[in-house]
Amino acid sequence: MTLRDELLKSIWHAFTALDVDKSGKVSKSQLKVLSHNLCTVLRIPHDPVALEEHFKDDDEGPVSNQGYMPYLNKFILDKPGR
Repeated sequence: MTLRDELLKSIWHAFTALDVDKSGKVSKSQLKVLSHNLCTVLRIPHDPVALEEHFKDDDEGPVSNQGYMPYLNKFILDKPGR
């Protein structure tokens, strides 16, 4: 298993733990904290506006894992320097 696969598995577990009502969705505020912590641990610059911009068309509530993955890949896992 690659390092990326291991990271994704850990992130999936974190996402699942944040989904306390088992709806398959997590609030954007929780995802901001998760994203910031991931950037800190991976030592990559964190863009606090990126999550808001990425989900600007979806302001009505929590975000699903499928909705978070494109953000996670584009703004965290695929960043140079990681």
